[in-house]
Amino acid sequence: MKQRIITGAVLAAAMIFVFALSGTWVYAAFATLLSLIGVWEMLGCVGERKNLVLSVPALAVSVAAPLLMYFFRYGVITTLTVLFLFFMLFVSVFTGERVKTQSVCVVFTTTVYVFTCFSALLKLRYITLDNGENVGKYVFVLVFIAAWIADTFAYFTGVFFGKHKLIPKVSPKKTVEGSVGGMIFCVIAFEIYGIILSKITGFIPNYLGLAVVGLLLSVVSQLGDLLASAIKRSYGVKDYGVIFPGHGGVLDRFDSVMAVAPLLLMLTEDSRFLYVLFG
Repeated sequence: MKQRIITGAVLAAAMIFVFALSGTWVYAAFATLLSLIGVWEMLGCVGERKNLVLSVPALAVSVAAPLLMYFFRYGVITTLTVLFLFFMLFVSVFTGERVKTQSVCVVFTTTVYVFTCFSALLKLRYITLDNGENVGKYVFVLVFIAAWIADTFAYFTGVFFGKHKLIPKVSPKKTVEGSVGGMIFCVIAFEIYGIILSKITGFIPNYLGLAVVGLLLSVVSQLGDLLASAIKRSYGVKDYGVIFPGHGGVLDRFDSVMAVAPLLLMLTEDSRFLYVLFG
């Protein structure tokens, strides 16, 4: 527990630093590094890290995707994904039995999931209103609020009030009560964030809209956590990595963030959604 607390404190300090410099290249480097490490961890989890004909291209696109998103920001993920798909199909065809089709499918699917999520996290920082005003600096924070508030309070609510198991075959410790607690506190956190924004920016948030979005993202956050747990359990892995002592790897710590980011990005593609949140 002591190790978890120390690691958590260091991680929190690092995140404050990243948030403070989110308008610079630091945030792009942060998202790119998470994407690279995330794919590296996933390759290790599914047992394909030493399969260089698959792992090297996977690691390459894990870096290329966030960087292309940073410099161009439009349509690059789709193009990169299609090119990566064709490459993997060619590998499947021309290597014959040396590379199994199952391995190709697993590496392609998991790699695309990881780099898409972290690329979405990067692009959210640059979302703008129709008048050109950048609200991404307020929007991208919602991802971390949804993921970490839901996760933290789901844990504590489950510890104190949990009686009914949620999905024991996937995550034995998670409870229905904990899940509900995570949703409730996430909605509260979104409302508080709206109040803070109204005080320091002049935006007039739609508090009902924030509550609905907070509830939705808290659910998706928990699904992302469960998905990461299901993959680990399928391959008999306890943690994806060891980069965060007591917490595991990037995919262990950012699994909920990964699920929330692309959903929020899809919602914010419609400028009307932004006006609902920020007036």
